[in-house]
Amino acid sequence: MREGTSGFAPLPPTVPTMLTLGSVAGRLRLVLDPASDFVRRVELQQPAGAPVPWPSGTSAWLRISANGTTFYANWPATISGSIMSWHVPAADVAKVPLTSWAELWVQYPDTSAFVWLRGPVESGCEPGGVGGIVAVPGISGGAVAVPVPGPVGPAGPPGSGGSAVVVTGIAGVALSGHRAVVRGSDGRFVPADNTNPKHLGLPIGITTGAATPGSDVQVCMFGEMTEPSWSWAPGPIFLGATGALTQSVPTGPAAFVAQLAAATASSTVFVDRSPSIAL
Repeated sequence: MREGTSGFAPLPPTVPTMLTLGSVAGRLRLVLDPASDFVRRVELQQPAGAPVPWPSGTSAWLRISANGTTFYANWPATISGSIMSWHVPAADVAKVPLTSWAELWVQYPDTSAFVWLRGPVESGCEPGGVGGIVAVPGISGGAVAVPVPGPVGPAGPPGSGGSAVVVTGIAGVALSGHRAVVRGSDGRFVPADNTNPKHLGLPIGITTGAATPGSDVQVCMFGEMTEPSWSWAPGPIFLGATGALTQSVPTGPAAFVAQLAAATASSTVFVDRSPSIAL
């Protein structure tokens, strides 16, 4: 049985050469729209195409955190029959930093909780989601979880035909119109600042008008804005200090560069934030 100098014959090609101890979490892609509620449902099917109830007493939750920050959130799921679902208000979604990491935890009756899926959080203005079909551990018979649409709600009022995404929040301080803002730790809007490293990964929008502390303020997160007093040259618009908008590429003492919009005319911009670049 000796071969070479090892003293042992090589393993047959069909025998695995990796030993795994413990559970290995699957891949999760959590996509959030900071201007919208996170409303998502996954259905347990066994096998694929045949819905079955989750085991009685099953619980699950999304755990979201961001390295280098104090941000931490748990979003518990509602489980009813074969459906595991979430409905998280937009105000809570908007607090999630762009650099966050998400884990989907599951606990069956009489078992310890475990991480089922994990992966990065992505932010945009497209509908959010949790990824594609995945295997469900701990349930025999080829069980899978499948994203499914929610029930059809009542028809809303006719829209204006515009494509802008505007959210309404509370001003944490006095805010001028057409200034860049972020949500503070209390959920209220405050001026965004490119000298503050904590703002690098936060969703940033632009106020549509002025607001006093404690009053409602509307913030454009995506889409076209027009202000007659503007005088932009066509091209990118960046975040400056204390909420200012500028067409000069920021340098020190700025902590990061964030393009918030692009000027399409002297008095019109299209808000569509690009990922920040740390300096």
